[in-house]
Amino acid sequence: MTQTPAIQRPRPDWLGNPPKWKDLSYIIWGLLFVGFILPFCIVVFANHQVPDADFAEFYGLGRILNEYPPHDLYNYDLQQKVCQQIHPRAGGYGPLPYPPFVALLFRPLTWLPYWVAYSLWVVLTLVLYGAGLRLIVQRFFAPDSSLRPLLYALGYSYFPFIAYTAGNGQLAATGFFAVALALHEEKNERPIRSGLALSLCLYKPTILLLVVPMLLVTRRIRAFAGFACGALLLVAITTAFEGATIWEEFLGAIFSFGNSSVGMKSHSILPLAKYVDLSSFSSNLPEGRSGPAVAIFAIASLATFVVLIRFWWSSRTKGDNYNALLWAATLTWTLVLNIYVPLYDSILVVLSMLVTAGTLRSIPDDGAGRRCFIAISTLIVICSWFSVPLSRSTGIQCMTLLFACLGILQFILLRGLAGQFVSDSN
Repeated sequence: MTQTPAIQRPRPDWLGNPPKWKDLSYIIWGLLFVGFILPFCIVVFANHQVPDADFAEFYGLGRILNEYPPHDLYNYDLQQKVCQQIHPRAGGYGPLPYPPFVALLFRPLTWLPYWVAYSLWVVLTLVLYGAGLRLIVQRFFAPDSSLRPLLYALGYSYFPFIAYTAGNGQLAATGFFAVALALHEEKNERPIRSGLALSLCLYKPTILLLVVPMLLVTRRIRAFAGFACGALLLVAITTAFEGATIWEEFLGAIFSFGNSSVGMKSHSILPLAKYVDLSSFSSNLPEGRSGPAVAIFAIASLATFVVLIRFWWSSRTKGDNYNALLWAATLTWTLVLNIYVPLYDSILVVLSMLVTAGTLRSIPDDGAGRRCFIAISTLIVICSWFSVPLSRSTGIQCMTLLFACLGILQFILLRGLAGQFVSDSN
């Protein structure tokens, strides 16, 4: 009996049926247009009205430098007065312990009307975020991949980007683009440029809490040198414009802010429901931060950090896939093992998920890891839309737990890659 040859069907992308994902991307883009872009254009461009946004703080820092001596930059009473003049806020504004070069960056924008400056910054935020997405998607997904439109759509639909970064006028897209550029330059074997890109994240040093140690432990010496040069350049430019004493004022503002908001405090001036780091998570628990809870979180954090160090140390001989996944895991745990990560900075998890997805496409897997990754990533995107009200009502920030789950999965995948490398070498 002759056997009928099996029909060879085209193999879809590993996430499923390409036409369905393309249709889904159209739906997501349509919802984003109706839910964010159209209302934004009507309110800001048509009516010249600016929502209650943190952008007033950065605009205020730039105005202080334009109208007052540099040593007044961290005068909290003056910060309050200037910000309230720009955009009155019922609850007032908190301290603004941003590095002085942030105020220097915003000085030119203060020459424009506030609504115009805000609009330009939102557009720049969208462009920077899109540029970062493009760098990562181009690196990890082939030009003909049906996933690319969906990945862009999912990236822009991450709610902390829409509400807390773009709409709020925050700086997080700068860090997002800087890290994406660092990954891109490392792939192209330009480590000094990679380090220079990372130095742009110094506007928020907590973003680099694990990244800089990773550079040292993994012996990325040239990348660290590029980072150090970028940092020195920022310090030199700022000192030339604002004087050396501005750094003393800045350090004083940092210590004052830290004493009242972060660290091992039982109370905080921060709205903890909008923070995803482990320190804020433990403080926001229904019973508050207790001694046993602090001990448990400290032990878990230390154990996770030790595991990270082990993966970092063994990465040099493990190949591109392993190192890309290690970057992703480092970014994920940066959001968790930290003392100050607002939701707008959590957009770094989008980079982590994209790098993980791209790596999973090029490594052998029995399907379990991919299914777990799809489930966790889907939950992260969906839960990002209601995590704040849920945290306010329950005292538990679900995004912190989901980030930890993603980080644990990345550890499992890294261990699998390391074992595969050992088998291949034998």
